[in-house]
Amino acid sequence: MSESASDQAKPKSPRSDTDRDIFAQIERWMALIREICLEQAKA
Repeated sequence: MSESASDQAKPKSPRSDTDRDIFAQIERWMALIREICLEQAKA
């Protein structure tokens, strides 16, 4: 029981470039969805 809860929550290795690319794409999609929703709300 030498590991603390914060040690267990951290990933053992840093995120790969692929993961970062996926998250970046998701952020772009979310921004696009927000933009579409705002345009629909104005109409």
